[in-house]
Amino acid sequence: MSKASDPPAEPVDEERPVVAVFDFDGTLTRRDSLLPFLWQVVGPARFVWNALVLLPTLLRYALGTLENGPAKERVLGQFLAGKPTGEIQAVAESFAAETIPSLLDPEAVRRLRWHQEQGHMTVLVTASPELYARPWAEAEGFDEVIGTRLETKEGLFTGQFSTPNCYGPEKTRRLEEEGPDLRGAAVYAYGNSRGDHELLGMADRGFYRSFGDSQGDLHETGPEEPEERAGLHKGWQRGLLYSIVGGAGLYLGLTLWSGAEQIWQGLRAVSPLTLAGLLLLVLAGYLVRFGRWHWYLRHLGETVSWRDNLKAFLASFALTATPGKAGESVKAYFLNRSSGVDPARSLAGLFAERFTDVFSVVLVICVGLFSLPQGRWIVLGIGGVQIAGIALLQRPRWVRRAVLLPVARWSTARRWVRPVDTMLSDTSALLRPRVLLGGILLGGLPWIGEGVAMYILFDALGAEAIALHEAILIHAAATLFGAVTFLPGGLGGHEAASVSLSLLYGATQAQAVVATVLIRLLTLWFAVGIGSFCTVRFYTE
Repeated sequence: MSKASDPPAEPVDEERPVVAVFDFDGTLTRRDSLLPFLWQVVGPARFVWNALVLLPTLLRYALGTLENGPAKERVLGQFLAGKPTGEIQAVAESFAAETIPSLLDPEAVRRLRWHQEQGHMTVLVTASPELYARPWAEAEGFDEVIGTRLETKEGLFTGQFSTPNCYGPEKTRRLEEEGPDLRGAAVYAYGNSRGDHELLGMADRGFYRSFGDSQGDLHETGPEEPEERAGLHKGWQRGLLYSIVGGAGLYLGLTLWSGAEQIWQGLRAVSPLTLAGLLLLVLAGYLVRFGRWHWYLRHLGETVSWRDNLKAFLASFALTATPGKAGESVKAYFLNRSSGVDPARSLAGLFAERFTDVFSVVLVICVGLFSLPQGRWIVLGIGGVQIAGIALLQRPRWVRRAVLLPVARWSTARRWVRPVDTMLSDTSALLRPRVLLGGILLGGLPWIGEGVAMYILFDALGAEAIALHEAILIHAAATLFGAVTFLPGGLGGHEAASVSLSLLYGATQAQAVVATVLIRLLTLWFAVGIGSFCTVRFYTE
């Protein structure tokens, strides 16, 4: 990392004044600042409620069907409209003084200090609200601050912008209109996203997601670097096509074998409003899983933007219908391409995902089985196996000595040892008690949600004999059985287990078949549809 006193890669013409322009979120900070600010404004309970209300807006923004400005305006309107300006300004000043310092990237701060020590003019140009960006920037010695301004009327925030969102071309327009005179100046610009493209393009030196290399020199890159790489590799495109077509063909065969007429009648028994509500419930579960995935990468020290990470996460769903969901490892490729994340690190997160998924499913099953006297020994046995697995993964040195070191002696396998060792160490870090417990809790909520969806389907189909906890148990057990068959998407195994357990708990054959097919459409094929859309939208040429 470069130090504050390091010289730039090339000497600056001392006859020319120097202006250093910094973006804020993701450049000076390690992550977005708006959501922590809004959390501080309304508190945890209201934040969660507002986030649920804004779920459609956030999803549209993540998928690229809603522009940055309108999306941000809706978010700010939900949180701030009608609130007194004095009250929010006090929160903003507190946030700037107490919270923003914990969000800063030390390397970015060193580069800022270097410019200030050289007597260069420093300017902050950000899409974040000036409400909190300005007090922080002024305290840090910036000469100019340009951000998105919020509208107020009669001492209250309206929830609207009083200036256009300071993003993309608006950054350069506002800089030229409100900033220092750049004629004859040497301009440095620092940014991290597509919204900084124009800003970096107008500078004499634009630095994209970089401040220096290990030699202390500045590293200059174009703003288009991560966005304009090649599209999805042809091998992944073929895998995507084979996964979707093959899985859909198997499922169509199962549906026809079960009786298409029965399925159609069952669909008619469930109202469109109920199906829409169940889709939202399942979608909420996907977002909880994304939260866990994003948390895993953060815990491993990867500062991937949540938007890039969500794109990769959702796009990987296109390959969900593969044995053991192994195709979802494609998100390691997506993240390496878009954000430079080490694939071994992503695969460690994926392994931790799968491990905690299995643990969560087994935990849900165990709760159901524990009420049965004969089930308690099964629960204890399963628990013992899982605890042994955790203990082994908590001792990566044992695996390294017993497996990796002997394998490293083979020249053909030597190149795989280092990434596997990295993945093993990272996986061990993600399975430490605190992180493991959080992963299990976050992993369990979506499975319970899908079980609740199955119970609602049973209820709509008239299967009143099946209680809520039994429906959750049926879905969890069928999911686990489908996974261990290692068939694409668990097809066949999941359905057989689900129908059999449904019959055991009192459903008719028609109710069992229809509920099973519908829950798979709502979970497996809904996910494949989302993933296919995101893959085509973001990663193919």
